[in-house]
Amino acid sequence: MVTMRILKLTANALIAALFLAGCDKLSAFNQLQAGNYQPTFTDLTYGDAPRHKLDLYLPDDVSAPAPLIVWFYGGSWDAGNKAQYAFVAKRFTEMGYAVAIPDYRLVPDVHFPQFIEDCARVVAFMKDFGEQNPSKITAGPMIVAGHSAGAYNAVQLVADPDYLRAVEMNASDIAGIIGLSGPYDFYPYDVKATQNAFGDTPAVKSQPVEMDLTHMPPLLLITGTRDHTVYPRNSRNLAKLAPDTKLVEIPEAGHAGTLIALGFYLTTNDDVLEPVTSFLRVHLPTASDKTFVEQDKAS
Repeated sequence: MVTMRILKLTANALIAALFLAGCDKLSAFNQLQAGNYQPTFTDLTYGDAPRHKLDLYLPDDVSAPAPLIVWFYGGSWDAGNKAQYAFVAKRFTEMGYAVAIPDYRLVPDVHFPQFIEDCARVVAFMKDFGEQNPSKITAGPMIVAGHSAGAYNAVQLVADPDYLRAVEMNASDIAGIIGLSGPYDFYPYDVKATQNAFGDTPAVKSQPVEMDLTHMPPLLLITGTRDHTVYPRNSRNLAKLAPDTKLVEIPEAGHAGTLIALGFYLTTNDDVLEPVTSFLRVHLPTASDKTFVEQDKAS
């Protein structure tokens, strides 16, 4: 058992290193984990800019509408491609969820808060899409989730109510937020990525920990204890302030470790998957989850 654990940790470390090395490596990882898994709807347009496109994946079982997860990928706000995250969609569709993965505008073409405004457009578009396609997507609140910069986007989108208000939505439209290795407390901007993305934006405008969080929906924050890119204190500090937060720290996991844990081969990590699955079942259950709960109650 010890030998197998060492081998798995070694494999995870090697794949995480490759993952962080660049987009080509991410594409290779995605291919390994998802194969040729394709979206049900490709390049749905949610705005006027060239990057205002999203892919929507639906589960194989279409006998009932699926609850929705919107996934925002990371990349220091200056890189990313929705097609490289099919493995994330596959993980959640196999649980019975519909998954929307958008592209959004990036630095240097835009800066804060424009990429958050794009995320608001995404959730508004998906709310409308669900209302127009009730046989595909469950009416009601959705989960927003992401990794790294994408986790920040998911949290900040709701932490500052102005973003949802601008698209005629509010926190009640969000059933919960899942943040993997996200930066939530990173002022002053002391690395190039945050300097380029946020410029001279004051902390009260950019930092989730500086917001009034009393309106926040439930949060699941997962961080790796060996994350030297976005330090665990970001998740810890936000967890102290948000009223309904579950904080999970993954021993020995680095920055990419919480994301590649969603994969299917070599990198799968139940320490990440189990709290994610539990959070979803509580805050946005699928039809099969509800049936299971009802049967359990009846017995």
